[in-house]
Amino acid sequence: MAVTDLLRDLRQAIRVLGNAPKFALVVVLTLGLGIGATTAIFTVVNGVLLAPLPYRDPGRIVSLATRWKDTGRVTPRLTGGDLVDIRNQAGVFSAFSSYVGGDIGVQIGGHGEFTGTYLVNAGFFGVFGVTPVYGRLFDDSEAGRSALVSRLFAEQCFGSGAVAIGRSIRVENQSYAIVGVLPASFHFPAKAEVWLSAATTPGNLERDAYNYRAVARLRPDIAVETAQSDLDTIGARLQAGFPKTNRNKTFAAVPLRERMVGTIRSTLYLLLGAVGLVLLIACANVANLLLARTPGRARELAVKTALGAGRWRIVRQLIAENLVLAAAGGVLGVALARGGLNLLLHRAPANLPRVDEISLDWRALAFTTAIALLSSVLFGLAPAWQAARLEVVEALKLGGTRGVVGRGSHRLRDAVVIVEIALSFTLAIGAGLLFRSFMALTGVDLGYRAAGLLVMYAHAPAHTLKDSLAVGRRFDELLQSIRSIPGVVSAAGAMGMPAGQYGSNGGFAIEGRQVFGAGRLPQAGFRLASPGYFAAMGVPLLAGRDLNAQDVYESPFVAVVSVSLARQNFPQENPLGRRIQLGLDDATKWLTIVGVVGDVRADPATPPGPEIYMPLRQHPFYANEIQVAVRTSMPPASISGAVRRQVMDLLPETAVKFTTMDEMLSDAVATPRFRTSLVAIFAMVALLLAMAGVYGVMTYLTAERTSELGVRLALGATPGAVVRIVLARAAVFASIGLLLGVAGSAALGRFLATLLFGLKSSDPATYLVVIAAVGLTTLAAAFGPAWRAGRIDPLAAIRQE
Repeated sequence: MAVTDLLRDLRQAIRVLGNAPKFALVVVLTLGLGIGATTAIFTVVNGVLLAPLPYRDPGRIVSLATRWKDTGRVTPRLTGGDLVDIRNQAGVFSAFSSYVGGDIGVQIGGHGEFTGTYLVNAGFFGVFGVTPVYGRLFDDSEAGRSALVSRLFAEQCFGSGAVAIGRSIRVENQSYAIVGVLPASFHFPAKAEVWLSAATTPGNLERDAYNYRAVARLRPDIAVETAQSDLDTIGARLQAGFPKTNRNKTFAAVPLRERMVGTIRSTLYLLLGAVGLVLLIACANVANLLLARTPGRARELAVKTALGAGRWRIVRQLIAENLVLAAAGGVLGVALARGGLNLLLHRAPANLPRVDEISLDWRALAFTTAIALLSSVLFGLAPAWQAARLEVVEALKLGGTRGVVGRGSHRLRDAVVIVEIALSFTLAIGAGLLFRSFMALTGVDLGYRAAGLLVMYAHAPAHTLKDSLAVGRRFDELLQSIRSIPGVVSAAGAMGMPAGQYGSNGGFAIEGRQVFGAGRLPQAGFRLASPGYFAAMGVPLLAGRDLNAQDVYESPFVAVVSVSLARQNFPQENPLGRRIQLGLDDATKWLTIVGVVGDVRADPATPPGPEIYMPLRQHPFYANEIQVAVRTSMPPASISGAVRRQVMDLLPETAVKFTTMDEMLSDAVATPRFRTSLVAIFAMVALLLAMAGVYGVMTYLTAERTSELGVRLALGATPGAVVRIVLARAAVFASIGLLLGVAGSAALGRFLATLLFGLKSSDPATYLVVIAAVGLTTLAAAFGPAWRAGRIDPLAAIRQE
């Protein structure tokens, strides 16, 4: 019986809505926009944050990190010595592995390509529970000889996974035989395609060189908290055993999901909250449309009541209409979500994790269904309550549409509009703060000239010292040949350009002050550069000399330091001629400071810090994988083909890829740009919906007061005075909505505080601009109805009454 009644109510609802197609279309479009945007954002949040990782029992996989007890800072890497001790002493892991690597050159058939390549030991695959689709896994006895590749890599390079087995690839002039092909779905670390067998004991066991990342699988009977306690015990033991390097140091077991998504979590939750506000405003708008329609249906509903329909029957019919509208809005929302999801993924930052796992799956469809049902409740409660208070006798007597639905009707509509204004204001404040923060971020002084710079990544294979020295000489020849290309102003090589993928850092000792390898040392970024690098980048030389062609491996080691390093470490003295020692590759060498250059930012959000620049040719083991900065007098990308040809002529096995400094900087601010642009779009949509609500309410109120306003005009009131009366009501709405919005914005500001750059969440300029914008927009939305009210024909209005 209940099902029959429900079906009858739904059929009746479809007929009623079919008689008002314009109304139904506006409601469905409004709901579809809100539901579609919310579903698209939820799909991203679900794929990145909520869906389980695609590994066996992923909740038991942890990432290991170094944590400093005195500051709370966490370094997501371990030193070689600490790593070995944790592996040997921790009894809480069933599998353990370190890994190191990145996007590096892989040689196949005499040709080099940049590929996601990592050195791992055999325990790596036990951590993730992955098995090959072809071949087998390697074991620890095959260190330096065997490799596994992804199925996609095998198919692209060899035609199929089966054919790849037994074939060889070369990395750094070392040959690896492919013994297995992993499933196409397995990519860890992100974008990994090649896994090379490495020794279980790292090559660098120093306890102040944080070179290694590590993952482990917890034993079935071990919780993360138990593992953390075990790591704290090991940390205390190592601190006692190595007080100079391990002072205040302990270790952390971080769930793998948290390590992968921690940097993007706040952005995604912000977007989900923002789009949720848009959905609330859409529901409020629909509620106002229904509230406005209910008086017009007063006689229809009164007749049904007089013929015996109870109040519950009337309310049930209205609920059925709401469900039909919500269902249609949900269907439209799914269609909009598909397009919106593609747009989101296209605009998403490159560091958005798990992108290949994001899809509009059953979870997203279940979410859409739930949100559509919730929406029907949100926008349907007020109209249903209003209809339940229908004054039946008055409706039948008057046959009209005014004064028959309860005296609280206008208060409901007023309250809904005020809430819309408050919510849109809160969202506009968030958008304004993020926009000003983004403008501050992109307007910082970088310390170099980014425009007109082509950047080439180049990785030439080299395994021995002899190989590396030879590559360094060939790179010098390459730079000289690039400088001869028409349109090239200058060219230089570096390891560690700002906003790039390469770089290193660590401690250094000043002669006469510290002893390298003993106790805490001052820290700096380590960069390598060729002669002419500072001129090519536009970094000013402030004192001393530049690196030059005589700074080669056989010559005394030298360094150029940044002005920040000079100020921090030589505040009252000249740094030129002072000697420092560091552990980039040979800790026994002393480097003489020969120059001081201006500060540069590693990325726009990071303040300039101490930097040490060393000659590429004096550090050959790091100098075969470089960036080449090419300053041009024409669009940088236009000469990439000519540069590539020069590389292929001189170093044919070198892997190369091209970008520009502008693109690198764009990538560096991709996450703040992503959240700023989306929140701004949501804020504009919210404000438009809120203003539509204001317009609708003011039109309704003006119509309701037509007779009163006509009498005022007949008694001598000017049209301008009538306009002011209507606008004054809108100003009351705006004032109350803005006051509520300020309170909501204060809560939002606390959440945004960690995402802002260069300003506080209580920034008064942003508040003043948004208050003015929302207030004026509210009055503008009310001006149309107010203008019409000022042109009412007094006689016609009185005659109508």
